[in-house]
Amino acid sequence: MDLLTVSPDPRSLWLYRMSGQLVWKFTLKDGKSRILNLAWKPDGKILAVSCSDGLLRLCDVNNGRIIHEIAINNSGSCVGWFAEDSKACQLRNLGPFDNILKIDITSSLPKLSVLPNTSTPESIFTSKTVLDSMINSNLFSEEALAIDMLVNGCSDSCLAFNIFGHFEISNIPFPEKLSRMQPLCHTTNDDMSFHAFLVDSEDHGLYLVPMRLHFIRRFGSDLAMISSISFRIQSLLLYISDVISTIEADWKAMNDALKRFMKSADESFAGDDDLGPIQLKLLETAIMGVPDASFKKWVNDYLSDRGIRAWRKIAVTGYEAIRKLILEHLIPACERAMVLVTHLRGLARWRERGVHLGLNPEMFTSIIDIFGKLIGIGHDLLWDLNKEYEHFRAFIHWIKYVLDEAINDEGAADDPQNPIETVKVATYVTQYLSQPTMRQYCEQINGDKHLSTIVGGLKESCAMAFRTAADAMKVHVVFGAPMLVASNVKANELQIGARILQSDNSIVLCAIVAKSEKSDKILVMATQISANPAVIMSQLTKVVLLSMNSYKMGQLSFIDDEKIMFLLHPTSAEGTHRVASLELQKLLAYGQEIDTSVSSDEIWARAKNTMEPVWSQCREFGESFEPVAMAVNGRKGRRVGCVLADDGQRFLVFDLDDDEEGEDEEDEEEDSMMEV
Repeated sequence: MDLLTVSPDPRSLWLYRMSGQLVWKFTLKDGKSRILNLAWKPDGKILAVSCSDGLLRLCDVNNGRIIHEIAINNSGSCVGWFAEDSKACQLRNLGPFDNILKIDITSSLPKLSVLPNTSTPESIFTSKTVLDSMINSNLFSEEALAIDMLVNGCSDSCLAFNIFGHFEISNIPFPEKLSRMQPLCHTTNDDMSFHAFLVDSEDHGLYLVPMRLHFIRRFGSDLAMISSISFRIQSLLLYISDVISTIEADWKAMNDALKRFMKSADESFAGDDDLGPIQLKLLETAIMGVPDASFKKWVNDYLSDRGIRAWRKIAVTGYEAIRKLILEHLIPACERAMVLVTHLRGLARWRERGVHLGLNPEMFTSIIDIFGKLIGIGHDLLWDLNKEYEHFRAFIHWIKYVLDEAINDEGAADDPQNPIETVKVATYVTQYLSQPTMRQYCEQINGDKHLSTIVGGLKESCAMAFRTAADAMKVHVVFGAPMLVASNVKANELQIGARILQSDNSIVLCAIVAKSEKSDKILVMATQISANPAVIMSQLTKVVLLSMNSYKMGQLSFIDDEKIMFLLHPTSAEGTHRVASLELQKLLAYGQEIDTSVSSDEIWARAKNTMEPVWSQCREFGESFEPVAMAVNGRKGRRVGCVLADDGQRFLVFDLDDDEEGEDEEDEEEDSMMEV
């Protein structure tokens, strides 16, 4: 299913199907923040939204709910999400002990259940699809072993990598040789070990900065294992947090009902000069067995039979819901998390592999102990809750008995099958009415059993343990020498794109730069990437300048390794807007070869070969449809393009493999027009 994102204003994001059907809307709550960049996860299940408030939000495409928020040092200027191909995944997972390590013990555990629809509105785990993909899926499936990487370039000259969107390798600074830099464009190769950035420096120079991630190959299959397990553990912590939030919401509903009925008792007994605390009045009545006039008035006028039934229903529903949440959600999630952490601790204790991975076994032992403590507290809560529930049933049965006695002149009939248990009633009044069981688990923040505090400590401990592994990976990040592409440029005037073309014999980095609207030239450059990991990039570069003549660049996008698509705007009133594509190999064949090691001058100034572009797949638009934005999807089976009209209300979908032009094309455009 093809999806399209449209941003009608800087704070909003709308997701549509290609049919024009609206799926969901997303709006930033903070009135000052704005959306900067978007990136799709390669499988299309998550959308990354970079915002000016310093947060990178990951949204579930099914409902728009935020799955995860990543704090970044500054606003994100460049965001991309990439996945390694199947061949690279197989090569990375060919270690001698990999088959031994790929024993997924969690597959023998019961799968976690979706949370009830009454859980917190922000919870994403009410969807079985989300729960299965984030927690219940096989830990060592082909999908889990193929890593994907969310790359975020910040405006403060730092990079951050998030494997599976959760395992973060952050605060990677650009080379100190250059002044403050802002990443504008990014690309990577098939196994994601080589990356290249087009960056704008403080001196208004556009640089190409190559980089190698040596940890991709050095860590091998351990990289996917550490990243995947950390992702599952963080997902489980989010699941546990949602379970606890639901428990607290159910407890609040129960407690609010109790307070409401106790408030009515306070109002009813207010005229009694001899009255002590409400608990004392209830205890006195329970022991003496003779309710006074004020007590009868409270039971008869304020509670009534309907009120007692409502109280019983709220309480019983709450008790049952909380017990179910603990038994079916909280404890199983903690057990699953303990198994995953134990797996990492075993890897950390393995001398040959654990040390260079940056894993600390003591940290994981501490995390296992905390999960064990949480399971123990869950069992304690069940025990305490069952005792309170037993006493509540006796109490509410007694209240109903008093009501029946008050409204029946002959008194209430004794039920030998369900007698009044005075001791339990008195215990509930003296112990549970003023200090409910749930209070120490949900309200006493400084207590040893406060659930949210324990989970908060768990999150911090896990973040610290995973940070040591991330720091071990950062050591293996190496930058190459920056290459000056163009000088005296402004970031907001550039249209740029980059892609790595990879074949069995070569790896080539291709970059395209349109300097500004004033320039009638487009620079296309290609640099050979060395197969030797110790060498970052070759110094030999092919360049060619495209003469645009009567058009100016609106937007460019790589369709695949063979073609680039351009959105072109006319420079004269007589011209028409169009989208058209160029074949890369034909451009590069005409290119001029230069040696960047000979001179430090900008590549743009050294490019001499100029050629007229030979457009293909050209689509022209009339006055009724002026395109302002373009998006393409060149993946196999999904090869479609889309342009958005200047009114922001219409978009046009077209087939990237269709070469028809003229009247047939115009008819197709009309058929493919969608209005939103």
